[in-house]
Amino acid sequence: MDSRLLDALLAPVPAVDATSWRSTLEEAKSKLAGLAVRRAGAVRFRVTDHEVRTAFSTDSAADLGPDQPFAWSALTARRSIGVAAIRLLFGGTARSPLEAVRCRMAESSRWVQEGSSSATQLDRWIDGLSPAGRAAVGAEAVTWATRLWCALDWSSFPAAPAVGRDHWWDSPHSALLALRGRADVRSANAHLVVLSGPRRGSVRAELALVTLVEALRLHGDDVPGRVVGWWPDSGHLVRLEPEPAVLRLGTEAVELALGGSGTSLRPAA
Repeated sequence: MDSRLLDALLAPVPAVDATSWRSTLEEAKSKLAGLAVRRAGAVRFRVTDHEVRTAFSTDSAADLGPDQPFAWSALTARRSIGVAAIRLLFGGTARSPLEAVRCRMAESSRWVQEGSSSATQLDRWIDGLSPAGRAAVGAEAVTWATRLWCALDWSSFPAAPAVGRDHWWDSPHSALLALRGRADVRSANAHLVVLSGPRRGSVRAELALVTLVEALRLHGDDVPGRVVGWWPDSGHLVRLEPEPAVLRLGTEAVELALGGSGTSLRPAA
């Protein structure tokens, strides 16, 4: 168990100056409204942590090459399968990450073969894999689920946390703009994001997007919980408390991802 991680998820959220928070949130809404209007006539654009991370890249477009369409692989599927496995473990349906992953992948094939409306693109992809392919995908998902499952004392949460529930905010000013806040575990006080890859300069902006989405979805003067980024390979943590500065960071990250100036975020050349 990672006690530092558990503490970050359970610790009370510090008080926030309500006037400053409300003012900053209204500024964020105004800026997002302007961004949505400027995209009138464009294709629907969804801003996720991936777009924020890509926007922060200092590589040239030529170095990055053309955008590649999304494709399922062992790496892209491990989180979706892994969070489903965690839910089975937390609910007592499975006794180990291996059993949980096997149950989830078997469920994919059953849904596809039965023609269930629950079957998704991922389920159809899993069902079409060869035995070797299924083994490779399962191994990645088991590793992902094991790290998260063993990192927390799940009985310590006062209320059952939500596992793998991403939240979306749709702009009320344009159906073309939507923001996603990705989190792998949501407790009363925090939102945990499991990170992968190298530690990078964009990570605070990626996590600030989660805070922004949560703040936009709330009503009244409610303030969301902290956002915790965690690299399971190293145990490194990044904590973002809900502060006006984090709202501004998230808003500027969206602007940068949409091709705006975002001058305070752009790395120096």
